[in-house]
Amino acid sequence: MNFKARGDDLGLDESEYRELIDLFIESCGEDIQLLQKALAAGDSQEVIRCAHTIKGASSNLGLNEVSTAAGYIENLAPSDQWADLAHNVKLLKDRFDAILAEVRLG
Repeated sequence: MNFKARGDDLGLDESEYRELIDLFIESCGEDIQLLQKALAAGDSQEVIRCAHTIKGASSNLGLNEVSTAAGYIENLAPSDQWADLAHNVKLLKDRFDAILAEVRLG
């Protein structure tokens, strides 16, 4: 991940962007855990809430793959299609984990 370029895109310097990414990783990691618990409990309203939170935070940082995945989950949750939701929550977690790995390397 090119932190400088991503920061520039948002009008931030690299250190500001890295700080926001660190905060995102902490909060989004917690939100993903809540999302997984809501999914396991069959709580579609909590799934929607968590997905919406993740979508907004990731969108603000230009993390479009995460934002798109969270938006899909948010839109799918009212249909109670639990197998599809579980699959997409896993995809979201995989995308988050890829960002986490890039941050740790960078």
